[in-house]
Amino acid sequence: MPLEHAPQELKKAREKAEREYRLLDPTWMASRSGTFYSYPGRRFVVSFFGEAYSVSYPEARVTKGNGSEAGAREALIVLHYLVNADGTEVRGRWVAYRDLPGARYHEPAFAAEVEVPLSRGLAGRREELRSWAAEHAEAVDLPGDVAAAWYVLPRVPLLLVFNEGDEEFPASARVFFDESAPHYLLTEDLSVLAELAALRLLEDAGALGAGG
Repeated sequence: MPLEHAPQELKKAREKAEREYRLLDPTWMASRSGTFYSYPGRRFVVSFFGEAYSVSYPEARVTKGNGSEAGAREALIVLHYLVNADGTEVRGRWVAYRDLPGARYHEPAFAAEVEVPLSRGLAGRREELRSWAAEHAEAVDLPGDVAAAWYVLPRVPLLLVFNEGDEEFPASARVFFDESAPHYLLTEDLSVLAELAALRLLEDAGALGAGG
């Protein structure tokens, strides 16, 4: 079910994810998702955007590192990740959003919600982005002013390739996925994940207002 913004759709998707989550063995989920499961604490610890999220089992309550409730979309992404992970290794081969299963006709929306805001927001902030990438991501040897892989979930990296603008061309940001990504999240989840990542990156770079 697509992760749109409608509260009712999110509620139904969350209920479905919780049912699936409760049917699975926590050790099985932990081994395939690269997460930690505490039997005494009856909870998973999931690194999500570098923060330790907690997911209780079997209640499926998702909280942030500070103990507050995770947002509806964030919580659903984390639950879907635990449920869908199959343990496939990250391959280091990158694909565009349009090359994910069923995504070709949704590419314009992905560009509008993820890549255009990043391109506009990061324009003129190449050095800030480099500083951010040095702290949060891993450099990737690809053409671009900045090319970095950000592990937003333990086995789901996003690749950001940014080129600063000049007199002829505007700044450009592209987001790519490891080809193993569909083994962990559905295509619509990956779109939402990239949108959440873009918002966090723009906020970290002090450019959130510039991305609109």
